[in-house]
Amino acid sequence: MQLERRDLIFGAAAALAGASPLAALAAPQKLDLRIWPDDQSTRVSIESERKLKFSHMILRGKKPYRFVLDIEGVQLTNTLAQGLKNLKTKDNFIAAVRPGQFKPDVLRLVFDLKTDVNATVNYSKPVANFKHRIIIDITPTNADLMKQVIERTGANAKTEVARAKPEKPNTVKETTVNKRPAKKKGKTETLIVVIDPGHGGEDPGAVGRRKTKEKDVVLAISKKLASTINRTKGMKAILTRSRDVFLPLSKRAGIAVKQKAHIFVSIHADAWIKADAHGSSVYTLSVGGASSLQARWLAQSQNRADEIGGQVMKDVAESARSSLVDLLAETKLRYGIQLGDEVLSELAKLGPLHKSSVEYAEFAVLKAQGVPSILVETAFISNPAEERRLRDSRHQTKLANAIFKGIRTAIKKDPSLLRQT
Repeated sequence: MQLERRDLIFGAAAALAGASPLAALAAPQKLDLRIWPDDQSTRVSIESERKLKFSHMILRGKKPYRFVLDIEGVQLTNTLAQGLKNLKTKDNFIAAVRPGQFKPDVLRLVFDLKTDVNATVNYSKPVANFKHRIIIDITPTNADLMKQVIERTGANAKTEVARAKPEKPNTVKETTVNKRPAKKKGKTETLIVVIDPGHGGEDPGAVGRRKTKEKDVVLAISKKLASTINRTKGMKAILTRSRDVFLPLSKRAGIAVKQKAHIFVSIHADAWIKADAHGSSVYTLSVGGASSLQARWLAQSQNRADEIGGQVMKDVAESARSSLVDLLAETKLRYGIQLGDEVLSELAKLGPLHKSSVEYAEFAVLKAQGVPSILVETAFISNPAEERRLRDSRHQTKLANAIFKGIRTAIKKDPSLLRQT
């Protein structure tokens, strides 16, 4: 079930775009509360002008189970109380949120739960446009997760990874994989492409003058690319996210590894301090420096996505961390450059490029073990003319088709890309 974020938008600021904050005038600062629901988890973000002291617990004595958050130095207001009272949610885990003045200087938020959960609570220091934040990630317990999996099995079971709906099949030239064991008659190799729409959820990415958010346009382009791939014989696309949710960089790369992807493509829309910067560019991974100062700057800014999203490295599983520091084989780097060259050639047909050759830097999101990876900056969202085109569905389709053609050409020229390393 796809959950709608707007079901959790309430309060005085509900007319704002995105996950609108619930404004609560506290003493002496304002609190913004945002809730980001997903099928398998829910994120709650509480933002403040200053660092907040807090404590939390899960009460399982009787049902409904409750998650309790106590915030020091905050007073309950009518705005906050009324907004939470009117809350109606389709969230998988939270049934309701009840505020109370636990002590004269302690605000208590009680989250009534629909099921047993695990809750990870972290403090995130100010970064980008965010102030101090309390980040709460709610996930089902192992026992409850198993129950959900069992309930999903059957004719209507959902896949755990988003995939665009296949349409009419295209035809693509079949390739023969070198040094592969003979396959049974009728079976052919399927090229698995993991498509990663950059940013999402609390992390909007770059924002244009018309308030266009990078996370929205790259998701639209990624879905179009996935749809084209999935209606092409011999190819399969998997999206790291199919809606507006935050994903840590390690999880994005980890999906490619888990799905045994042949190719990983991360889609973005660039921004620069000068509004006249324009054109597409393609980047691949380097473990020994960057090809230019701008490539280094871009990698550093993209690598901050986890920090912006409130991800804390101590909470990342050891197996996921390893994918962030993976020293990649030379063949993988070569395939990334080959793939990037073909995609760049197709993008050049849509207009002038920002860079005429594939750039490289240490992008954390591209460090999926053994998977040739590229990062495509489709255009500069900071350029007003390119921002207009990025908002246009027809232009999004052109960008998706260019990336698709580049991938297909790379495979035809070098079928060994189909071999998983």
